[in-house]
Amino acid sequence: MSNSTHNIVVLGSSYAGIGVAHGVLKALPGLKSSTKKDYKVTMISNSTHFWWSVGAPRAMLKPYPKDNMDSFLPVVKGFETYAPGLYEFVHAEITGVETESREVVYKLKDNAEHVASDAKKLHFDTLVIATGSTGESPLYALQGSHLPTLNAYKDVQTRLPSAKSVVVIGGGAAGVETAGELGELHGTKTSSSKDITILSGGERLLPALRPSIGKRAQEILEGFGVKVEHNLRLKNSKTTADGQTAITFDDGSTRTVDLLLVATGRKPASSSLPASILTSDGRVTVDEYQRIPNIDSAYACGDVTTSSQNPGGIIHLQTAIPTTAGNIIAELGGKGKGKVFKPMTTKETQFVPVGSNGGVGAMFGWWAPSFLIKQVKSKNFMFPKAQQTLEGKA
Repeated sequence: MSNSTHNIVVLGSSYAGIGVAHGVLKALPGLKSSTKKDYKVTMISNSTHFWWSVGAPRAMLKPYPKDNMDSFLPVVKGFETYAPGLYEFVHAEITGVETESREVVYKLKDNAEHVASDAKKLHFDTLVIATGSTGESPLYALQGSHLPTLNAYKDVQTRLPSAKSVVVIGGGAAGVETAGELGELHGTKTSSSKDITILSGGERLLPALRPSIGKRAQEILEGFGVKVEHNLRLKNSKTTADGQTAITFDDGSTRTVDLLLVATGRKPASSSLPASILTSDGRVTVDEYQRIPNIDSAYACGDVTTSSQNPGGIIHLQTAIPTTAGNIIAELGGKGKGKVFKPMTTKETQFVPVGSNGGVGAMFGWWAPSFLIKQVKSKNFMFPKAQQTLEGKA
């Protein structure tokens, strides 16, 4: 890259990072024509593969649609259509962002995920932070590379057939969806029934939705034979000598199960970012244009930001991605700040499959019927959109 090339550095290769990168790359030929400047997008990520996390509740239990790798798609394959020199992928562990010198600090990783001992620095002219979120369990959040999640899938698939008892921790969408998949596969009405329990950790399931929707989710789960318990939180767990999991709850009670799935504890993946740009809960502060205040030409998008509130996730990204990419192009083209971010909706919106034949949810404040949940998500967990998302065509 020549010194005259404007380097747009994107941190992260999940939904937000991939979406913004495509949005910018598609506009670069026109931008170059109008500004007579050269541009390049450099993506730095811990993971070489894009994980279709939407499908995790089904894919962790059995290879789906056909193979475990259907959930993990090579990132670089999604950017092969761009002209040489416009895009570069750097497989590395991000260790810092130096805002004054405008450099990203990172350590390269090899194909075996070994991290180099020496750090490198890359100058950015425009920065996009899209590092997403992390969590307690690799089943529900990437922990650096995609490999811990892939291995966690394989572990569950190995242990589930012989397991007699399964506990799901978490009453949000991920926990309910997982319990629904378990109930359909191994509920009391099946030939391979298991003792399945979901613990909401609060007073009800699906606290992001109205109580009646959470109640309906509980009814469907109980119809599968899944036990639903409330007001009991996980304190800690440990593996016993015989391979089971001993659980201790916040009330002091204990339980031993064959398989524990923890669908809680997601938080912004921001540990390598400077405290000066973060809120107390670890989110990157952005203004109404998705810009990071007090840093020229710096943006953030997705779960790591303060703009990603309820409804968040995919719904949030429907407008956050084009707003961020569009505003970057507007700035680089000398057209000002661009457009103010406006969420697709601020009303109750969430689709929650409970098994493959339907589920519960709401859309723009209206109760969503089960047949709609099935058509949109339950039927195949939107796997046909995984490749499209990676290629910027979703």
